[in-house]
Amino acid sequence: MRSALFALALIAAPAWAASDFAYTRKVGAGEAVIDSRPLADCSRASLPGARCLPAEDFLGTSRQLPSARDILWLLGTAGLDGSESVLVVGQDETARDFVAGLLYLAGQKSVRILSEPLRTQGHGAGAARGVVRSTVWTAPMRDRLWVLGADILRNKPALIDARQAKPKSSASGAVVVADDAYQAIARFTQLRAGRGLAVRVDPDGLALAAGSAQ
Repeated sequence: MRSALFALALIAAPAWAASDFAYTRKVGAGEAVIDSRPLADCSRASLPGARCLPAEDFLGTSRQLPSARDILWLLGTAGLDGSESVLVVGQDETARDFVAGLLYLAGQKSVRILSEPLRTQGHGAGAARGVVRSTVWTAPMRDRLWVLGADILRNKPALIDARQAKPKSSASGAVVVADDAYQAIARFTQLRAGRGLAVRVDPDGLALAAGSAQ
């Protein structure tokens, strides 16, 4: 993604409300449901009113992200403008957490993640996103949570290796790193939404070479 959208916070990550990014065991009223499963599964059956937004729609062949402009355009094809409170569901936990984290980083007002198994029996098909944008994304991205590999080399923040089940560092502003954006953003979600750690993320897959992750 373009470097202008990966501003490194020079101070600790800003305060954030736990309620705007969290796991839940219930489907809430009035939430826009985002189904992160493969399109074939979502199109077969999903929760009422669900929008199909598979993780693979955001990833290149090496699991790299497209440009910020393309991400926001893609979200617009799903009818999202960022002002919605969304509930992300899915079967594969990593795919679900990746989509949830990307929505949160993009500026989605509120993102909750259904931790319970998705039950679609008796429900209708989810809605596939359009081929053209139906809504313009207007929410500001959470730029302070994105960190570039070059900024890590220069500023040397604490790093958290996404491959480790129990990270050693819990420092505010620590940066989650991985080999690719898919693993990094999914782990960012698990730590920030699941454990309440004020972590940031390097989605470029370059930071593992910057130093020893914790």
